[in-house]
Amino acid sequence: MKAQLLAAAILCGATMAGCVQNYAEREIVQGAATATVLFPSAPQEARILIDGRDFGPVGQHPNGVALSSGRHDIIISIGERQLHKQAVYVSAGARIEVRIP
Repeated sequence: MKAQLLAAAILCGATMAGCVQNYAEREIVQGAATATVLFPSAPQEARILIDGRDFGPVGQHPNGVALSSGRHDIIISIGERQLHKQAVYVSAGARIEVRIP
């Protein structure tokens, strides 16, 4: 019983500290074409965050960002201000546009 409580406490502590993360499910097929996500209405200085990873300013990606197929969480922001947040589901070879309303 003590061992189970200790294990639960360690897991809770690791989760709160950010050591344990839940990643979006993706089906990755070796050799599959990547999808391309474009940001036509976003300001050039706005930053792109996909699944928590900073891809830099929109202006650095005139041909879009290549992604594996599956679900991705996209955030477009300028400084601390979040302009748009969207979850997208992409398939291999697809070209999609994320537009800021």
